[in-house]
Amino acid sequence: MNNSIKVWSIVAIAIIGTGLFFSQEDKPVETLATIRILDSPDTVNSWEIAQKLTGRDFLAEEGIKLELINSVQSTGGTQSLQALLAKNIDFAGSSWTSWINVISSGGKIKAVVGRSVRSKDDPSFTWVVLNESKIHTANDFVGKKLALNVLGAEVDYVMREYLKQNGLSIDQVQLVVVPAAQQEQVLRSGQVDVAAIGPPNVNMALEKGGLRVLFTVYDVRGDVLTYGEGFREDFIKENPDTVKRFVRVYENSRRLVWEEFQKDPQRVKKAVAQIYEGKGGNSKLAKYYRPTHSPEHPYPNDNDIQWWLDVWEKEGKLKPGQIKPSDVYTNEYNSYYKK
Repeated sequence: MNNSIKVWSIVAIAIIGTGLFFSQEDKPVETLATIRILDSPDTVNSWEIAQKLTGRDFLAEEGIKLELINSVQSTGGTQSLQALLAKNIDFAGSSWTSWINVISSGGKIKAVVGRSVRSKDDPSFTWVVLNESKIHTANDFVGKKLALNVLGAEVDYVMREYLKQNGLSIDQVQLVVVPAAQQEQVLRSGQVDVAAIGPPNVNMALEKGGLRVLFTVYDVRGDVLTYGEGFREDFIKENPDTVKRFVRVYENSRRLVWEEFQKDPQRVKKAVAQIYEGKGGNSKLAKYYRPTHSPEHPYPNDNDIQWWLDVWEKEGKLKPGQIKPSDVYTNEYNSYYKK
């Protein structure tokens, strides 16, 4: 065999053996950018779980490199979007209300994926009181202190909408911003009357007993996808192939995790616990882990966002038609999406 042919044969075998075999359309059309994302001891991403379950590095398979920016305890996704706008990171997520708030103020950001579907079994933020509390209905909220983890995000506006649906206004209660990890403590110590606690903290709090549920995000909104993740528009414009490949990693990972969870949820939770431990986080949170993929609601759609636009227009925070759902999100970079 010709020596040059031997060399190329060996190279071909080596490439195939490493799994780094791209079809013509999969070849990078640009120099892939490194993506900076926030990371913390209590953050577990789908691609991390997928790698723990399969041994495959989904990021490396797509040529994606991440730079992890360690974050201190945050009060919510609003701060993540602020870091995104400030170009301290390149990818961030928050509830749709935060996205609308930033975009209405001129921020050039766009969500490219969505998650956190609220359902009866997974209602998200839950408003709780002590068992002995005299608060039972919306009217009992008047004059009381309510703990939220952030203002201007989903939990804030769901609270406002709940009060409005019951003939009250936000001015009739006192909102107190308390980091998520401290909400149960301030409620049990009597520093606040009501706490809006999100998962998994609310699951742990309710298991301890002594608390009573008043209502949830699901009670106000019903089944809906409430959380978007994305980039600045300049990053998308400059790095479209990077965005497309990262979204593919994101979607492949969470679909795999969802499928494995249906087969053996304890195996997935064990993997999540190991990731928490490796980061120095709270491995007990793994007990409450739920996959972020929903086969019934896999992508953002106009209805998820239009509901909030209508609320803001009624409150006078937006002019009619000032923002469209397409200004907030796009499914263009999601290879799974079909119109």
